Amino acid sequence: MKFKPQKPFIFLAAVLTVASLACSVDLYGTPTPAPQSPAQTTATMEPAVESTQILPPDQTFTGAQQFFTDEFDVNTDYWKYLVINGAKSEVIDGIVGLMSVRPIGGLLIFDLQGPGAWVYATYEPFTYSDVRLDVKVNNRGSNNNNVSLICRKSDAGWYEFNIANNGLYEIKFGRIQSDNTVSYTPIADGGSTKIKSGLAENEYGITCQGNTLTLYINGVEARRLEDQKYLLPEGKVGISVSSFRDVPVIVDFYWVKISQP
Repeated sequence: MKFKPQKPFIFLAAVLTVASLACSVDLYGTPTPAPQSPAQTTATMEPAVESTQILPPDQTFTGAQQFFTDEFDVNTDYWKYLVINGAKSEVIDGIVGLMSVRPIGGLLIFDLQGPGAWVYATYEPFTYSDVRLDVKVNNRGSNNNNVSLICRKSDAGWYEFNIANNGLYEIKFGRIQSDNTVSYTPIADGGSTKIKSGLAENEYGITCQGNTLTLYINGVEARRLEDQKYLLPEGKVGISVSSFRDVPVIVDFYWVKISQP
């Protein structure tokens, strides 16, 4: 859970109401210089101004690839975004504190300045059954936060793999309810010494193949299990970054790779 030609990006102060992950809103922010080292901090953020984008129902994804590595240097329009207020576990039509998600300098940067901001990005052009998703990320904060990878996201729910900066992980079933709240049901949890905590780079991966869910941390299989309860057949893949009590949370995605398992 990288891009090249740059458009002007501005902070999001409001987003359109969304009822599910399939109807998401793009979040972009004022660019700050890409980090030269993990310890570098972002520049002072400018006052928020309104910017909203939503995917039209009839839009097609010309040129989209099903299996590829997105280095965030060409086209960002295929990724659609959703904000959840972590304090209430509900989809919101605004933001949680100041936040931005923007491509700059070959990175996709999640910059969350407020606590309890859970921001999802799903790859919209394709639906997947059996799939592998890998990412390389750089954490620029020493505070605790989650980087998440999701698969088989649909109206029926999704599988979510949360890797925390404190060395723990969780696998959950998530679903948006009719009242626009989000329910999360734990499937498994644990810890891994392979997670590089603090200011560090990590590579995470997941596979969803048949009923088997597998989590990889820095090239090592951390957890494999069989889901016999939710049995989600197919859906979108995506990434997420979550802030908790301590902020800011700044996570750079170098690349996202979608492949066959």
